[in-house]
Amino acid sequence: MDYERPRKKNPLGITIEQHFHTAHSIGKFYDQTENVEVYEKSTSLTFARNKRAKIFCTKRNWDERAERGYMVSIEHDFHEQIDNLGLASERNHHAISMYFVLWRLRSQAHLNRLSNAKLNGISGSDLTKEQQETLEVKHAGFVNSDGEIPARQLTGIQIQLGIDQQMLAFKDTKWGLLQAQKGQFLCADSYHELCLMPISSKFAFAANVPDSLLTYSEVAAVNKQSVESSKEFYFAKSLKKCPIA
Repeated sequence: MDYERPRKKNPLGITIEQHFHTAHSIGKFYDQTENVEVYEKSTSLTFARNKRAKIFCTKRNWDERAERGYMVSIEHDFHEQIDNLGLASERNHHAISMYFVLWRLRSQAHLNRLSNAKLNGISGSDLTKEQQETLEVKHAGFVNSDGEIPARQLTGIQIQLGIDQQMLAFKDTKWGLLQAQKGQFLCADSYHELCLMPISSKFAFAANVPDSLLTYSEVAAVNKQSVESSKEFYFAKSLKKCPIA
């Protein structure tokens, strides 16, 4: 299903391009031109893109209540961790887990976009487009003129519930910091089974492993797992400097 476009000129500033992995996180891989190298699996093409590029985004897939609400604090807490790398004992493992789950669920929402949900026995509302958008930016829900709950509202709720459910499995998770002694890490567009998060060309978080300094061959093995985990693309500071086993 295509996304619902806002009113002309988008007067309320509703977010259209929504990152499933934050721009701040992608920027940690920047080269000197403030781009990353992207490998697109469907075309086998490699190209440079900045962190705001459309390939890193899904279009208005969840509502403003999610985008500017509960997701913001999760992102902020994670950014604090990747901006201030410290000892494992000082690490906010809960914040890392929360973001990992959020990233995973947003990616799933991007790959499996929902449709509007028709409500049986409910007639459509008489709300204008302006009224609907005003309610959304105030983090309120509504039923559209066809008697449907918009897909983005459902997605925002589904992701929020999914975080609560998945965090039960992550409540005791400790994230180790992997450092590449030689070579660089690449990053997948998503990690659906593998509990790994490359956070720069030289560092990655991995679940329930000790902080470690990795050899070139070990970096290659990690990168191979990232390539296999990726669905549509993977990216790096310099792909030619990323060994793959």
